[in-house]
Amino acid sequence: MSQQVVENSNSLSLKDSLIKEFELTYSKNQGNEPEALLQKREAALGAFQCAGIPTIKNEEWRFTNLVPFLKDSYQMQPSGMPGSDVIEKAIVRATVKGLDAYRLVLVNGQIDFSFSQLPDYQEGWLIRPVSEVKGTEAFAAALNSTLPIEKYPFAAINTACFSDGFYMELNNDFQLDKPLQIIHVYSDQENLFLQPRNIIKVRRGALAEVLESSVLMSDKLLFVNGVTEIQVQENAHFKHAHFQVGEAQERWIMHTQVEQLRDSRYDNYTLTLPHADLVRNNLNVILDGPSTETHLYGLYMVENKHVVDNHSLVDHRHPNCMSNQLYKGVILDGGKGVFNGKIYVHRPAQKTNAFQQNNNLLFTPNGTINSKPQLEIYADDVKCSHGSTVGQFDEEALFYLRSRGIGADTAHSLMITAFAFDVTSKIENEALRNHIEQLIEKTIAQAQAVI
Repeated sequence: MSQQVVENSNSLSLKDSLIKEFELTYSKNQGNEPEALLQKREAALGAFQCAGIPTIKNEEWRFTNLVPFLKDSYQMQPSGMPGSDVIEKAIVRATVKGLDAYRLVLVNGQIDFSFSQLPDYQEGWLIRPVSEVKGTEAFAAALNSTLPIEKYPFAAINTACFSDGFYMELNNDFQLDKPLQIIHVYSDQENLFLQPRNIIKVRRGALAEVLESSVLMSDKLLFVNGVTEIQVQENAHFKHAHFQVGEAQERWIMHTQVEQLRDSRYDNYTLTLPHADLVRNNLNVILDGPSTETHLYGLYMVENKHVVDNHSLVDHRHPNCMSNQLYKGVILDGGKGVFNGKIYVHRPAQKTNAFQQNNNLLFTPNGTINSKPQLEIYADDVKCSHGSTVGQFDEEALFYLRSRGIGADTAHSLMITAFAFDVTSKIENEALRNHIEQLIEKTIAQAQAVI
């Protein structure tokens, strides 16, 4: 009973702060935003107020208790911007060795072009701050175009309150000649709750590869409630990697909503390594045209009472589409992992080929994993499969390695690296793949040092 009281009290405090932030945002934007956007903000607030902050009584949150993460107070806007030296250090920390890429830097959710490195040509693509484009009818139309905010209270309050983020548009048949690394830098003198909103439009026949990473340059608490909406149009191909390597004072709730049109391809890599306190990823992909192709790969390593919760929905609406999802988790000492993946096949989606697999390795008996793969099929001519495994190290394989003179720590490290290989090997960019493999090795070494 006492925990229920704490839960309601903490949730109410944050809920009140978010509603107040909406009131300030709405008042400031009246006259500056089109009526269509203001109406969407009002509707989103209503959805949030109706749903409230989710508790473990909510099926979508039954394995992740938000109470421990709601007890702190936050500022809803940055108190200021960090100095150039702080931003430069953050960029160095985020730099991937050997990666030849363009760079877009956002500081506390706002684009900083002075630290970005973008191509000189202007034709073919557009990157602008959301604060500059949100007054257009096109932006208002794109917002929540496929996102049912009534089902996602954090996405709803983001819609009601967002003030900035990035808007990227790739024109027809445009091909970005090298990857774009988006570096999100966060720093403030107070605990900070940010709600960036990003929109990416990949138009017909376009091709691009984007890598997103975050760096916290402060010892204060950071709670990021972010939403990214992506549309991949006919015959376009978008590769999207999100590397989440955080600090213990970070909490992330990230919602990515993807719509694919005819003959398009979307590849997503979500890689979550310690030490963020809470990571919740919602990844929804709507296959909204025939002959689309979707590949979703995830690797998560979690430790020390921290939580990584991955929820995905692959929504097959048209025939002759293919989706492939593989997520692997390494649960280190005291960590908690959650995987909830759903494949939904509508009646018209004949000839669907959908695969989903979640495998988990418990590094010690003190870890926890909750895995729930799901299929919901209303078409009769399909090939669909899903599965889940949870296990510890294979003792026979360990014995084999040890019998060849390999030490226990090295043997465990080799087995974890091999376990993760099915995901890391899908990263085509060699520099990115090497970077991730090095981070995995570092994480394993740190975990072994405290056991």
